[in-house]
Amino acid sequence: MSESVKKIGTVSKVNCAIGLPGSKSVTHRALLMAALADGKSVIRNPLKAEDTLLTAGALRQLGAEINWDDEQETLCVIPPQHRWREPAKPILLGNSGTSMRLLLGLTATGSGRFLLDGSARLRERPIDPILKALGTLGIQYRCLGVPGFPPVEIQSRGLRGGEVVIDASQSSQFLSALLIASPCAQSEMRIGWRQPVASFPYVQLTLTMMEKLGMKYQWLSAQQIAVPAPQNYPPLDYQVEADCSSASYFWAAAALTRGEVYTYPVSPGSSQGDCRLLEVLERMGCTIEWEERGVRVRGGESLQAIDLDMNDIPDMVPTIAVVAACAEGRSHIRNVAHLRVKESDRLHVVAMELEKFAVPVRELPDGLVIEGGKARPPQTPVESHDDHRIAMAFAVLGLVVEGVAIQGAEAVGKSFPSFWENFELLGSA
Repeated sequence: MSESVKKIGTVSKVNCAIGLPGSKSVTHRALLMAALADGKSVIRNPLKAEDTLLTAGALRQLGAEINWDDEQETLCVIPPQHRWREPAKPILLGNSGTSMRLLLGLTATGSGRFLLDGSARLRERPIDPILKALGTLGIQYRCLGVPGFPPVEIQSRGLRGGEVVIDASQSSQFLSALLIASPCAQSEMRIGWRQPVASFPYVQLTLTMMEKLGMKYQWLSAQQIAVPAPQNYPPLDYQVEADCSSASYFWAAAALTRGEVYTYPVSPGSSQGDCRLLEVLERMGCTIEWEERGVRVRGGESLQAIDLDMNDIPDMVPTIAVVAACAEGRSHIRNVAHLRVKESDRLHVVAMELEKFAVPVRELPDGLVIEGGKARPPQTPVESHDDHRIAMAFAVLGLVVEGVAIQGAEAVGKSFPSFWENFELLGSA
């Protein structure tokens, strides 16, 4: 794919309303639960983006029928009669770590041999914790390259149930994958985990969705859940809430330009952890107002630096980093070492790109220290590093710093294909 360059124009003060796409995290989980269900499911307001299309394509290879209706903004999923059809070709998952990790759990619920692979970057993203957990539960696996990394061949005759403890310090998706698959085991599953868990709100999201669908589970301790099995997922009629991660860039735009952005539909009861970014922006000087269908963010007269443990909301680090670059004082972002195994090494990449703006930044093993102040126009384009969150975050910085261009702007298609169209609205006030 040839890289596109997007030039960003500065604006004095944004003032607009942005309609948000469906949540990527919820869409992924709804797709898997629908494929495991015992009948036809309808998913409403699904996110149709690169990552979710990869998950849907994988489910097709496994025998599910997947039909997108763009007019009605719905997605129909008909599960196969038997789990699963053995694909004739490898299941290719691009650079979607979510797809890889969650599908490893899903393939284990059926019978067959399955080869999962992806891009060069995906082959650098670890999957060893979920593989070891599946091995404990009777699943055979074989990494075809570097041990603990894709490509991986799974050979399954179904999850036998039992007790397992997983290390989810690099990704909560290892734990979510087991939880989603657990009702389909042959006997009760007892799933434990070690601390810390990266991005634990995503585990809570998984459990909330399972609960909505009637899946029973019981907390045995603060770090162990029992899931009775077998249970049947019912056919879904599921409304996907708007994506708070996508909203974050527009909330940051209000903060940086001292303007005002209304995003909808989103509610204070959102099950997405990234909604907590609003609390962070409030601490930095913004005003947050919840309205009937969405939330309004107003930037304050000045932005204050922040010292923050972001383990629960790591995807928001690039967004907070560009806001911190324009805040008064020194900001410290902590406890996000697992960002190094995302679509890019996000700690290194954020630091490298901020340096182009002459922003003093120090890269730590698990975070960043950013000296706020006046970011200067960069002499070279910002590189997206094929990372959607880098492209979108630095586009927002371009609203207040002249001369910003994003190299590899097409990376936004991974989670927010209409980002650039919506971004244009920020300059139309």
